[in-house]
Amino acid sequence: MKAWVVLCGDKKRELVIIEASRHSSRTRFNELDGKVYLGADVKPSNGIEANSRMSILACLAHELAHAERFELGFQRSISLPDCLIDESETSLHASFHPVLGPKDREDLIEDARDRLNQWFVEK
Repeated sequence: MKAWVVLCGDKKRELVIIEASRHSSRTRFNELDGKVYLGADVKPSNGIEANSRMSILACLAHELAHAERFELGFQRSISLPDCLIDESETSLHASFHPVLGPKDREDLIEDARDRLNQWFVEK
């Protein structure tokens, strides 16, 4: 996928695409194998939330940010509500990727805000 190559640049990172056509599959970073999995949810939907309207490039930038943060030693919480903080920080991290345009940056920043707001509600 061209978007992944553009995001990764010279760094070789694996994007697993075998699940992309599977109904309800999720785009995600897997810490166990260090790979990003492309899911059916990578394409924007009609939702009003920032997360649902993010472009494919913004979504992949978010997952790449998970990989980068993992390599830097960030410990991700996998349980609610604290996983929302990690998701928020990851969207902020992704928003700084140099290949992203203003709309993708805005969607990622709004996604970070939405996830923090959800954390406050659930906490």
